[in-house]
Amino acid sequence: MAKKAIRDRVFFGILSAFTVVMLALTVVGLVVFNIQVNNYEASGIDAYTTYSRIYAYIPNNPDSTVSENLYQALRDYGIQNDCLVERIGEDLATSYSKDELIAIAIRSKVSGIILEGDDSEETVALINQATNAGIPVVTVMTDAPGSSRCSFIGLNNYSVGVKYSDLILDAAEEREGSTDLNALVIMSSGASNESVIYGAIQEQLQNSSIEIESVAIDPDSAFSTEEKVIDLLDGYEEMPDIIVCLSDINTRCVYQSVVDKNCVGVTTIIGYYGSDTVLEGIERGAIDATLSVDTTQVAQYCVNALNEYIERGNVSEYYSTGYILINEDNVSGYLEETPEEGGDV
Repeated sequence: MAKKAIRDRVFFGILSAFTVVMLALTVVGLVVFNIQVNNYEASGIDAYTTYSRIYAYIPNNPDSTVSENLYQALRDYGIQNDCLVERIGEDLATSYSKDELIAIAIRSKVSGIILEGDDSEETVALINQATNAGIPVVTVMTDAPGSSRCSFIGLNNYSVGVKYSDLILDAAEEREGSTDLNALVIMSSGASNESVIYGAIQEQLQNSSIEIESVAIDPDSAFSTEEKVIDLLDGYEEMPDIIVCLSDINTRCVYQSVVDKNCVGVTTIIGYYGSDTVLEGIERGAIDATLSVDTTQVAQYCVNALNEYIERGNVSEYYSTGYILINEDNVSGYLEETPEEGGDV
């Protein structure tokens, strides 16, 4: 009996100690949990905003400074108007093609799509598929001819081509005593807007003595574009007198290549958009001029067009945005501001 009583007391003591320890751990756990909850609430992580519409933005090339600035402007203006604009494919572990991103946007049942178009049959078919699914599509900067997009927002390409031809003629006049000048226009494959621009340049220069030719580069990425530009210019025994670039990436790559070849002052570069690199090139005299675009204005037109179509069932098929001429006379003002700020020409 005595031994049994001792065993019972030992067992009871162990059980009591275990109970006290578990109680203490429970109290400590509750304290830690409450601290974490308070910290979580204080951080504002649990605060989120819902939007009435979600729009997908799909650029032709995410490496483009124009596309990046346009996306930021779309997000800012969209939030102001109860719309969330998301760049489909961003921060994904796997890279998707443009067509795959459009298909993802359709399957996600977004409220609308803002798309940098092209002239491929695949893109046209996907735009038509989105429209049939009740998802309106707005093309921006580059149109998708023959598609069912509800509106196109971009520059007046013919007017831009006329302005580029004026800049080419001005550059030719600055080369006093030079004759039989040649100009190379570098375009992006599949960009229908650039084809219109080049057509206007050809038309305006047909009675001049300037020999003009064009080359289209497939804009896979900034790195591959740079390699293609280097290979292109390496193929010339003498650098072209004038190089006109109709995209931001091509302008940056040509600028770097001309600098590397020590051809600054030998070749006149006329570029596109006012990225920091291009502005730097103008300031240093390596780039003659550039035609830029007000991405804030373009973003507003895109969001407004989708909202109007959803609310009213129709919208204008075309919104023209103005271009901005930046050269040595006004580049200092743009270096102090954001690239897209300024007045239309």
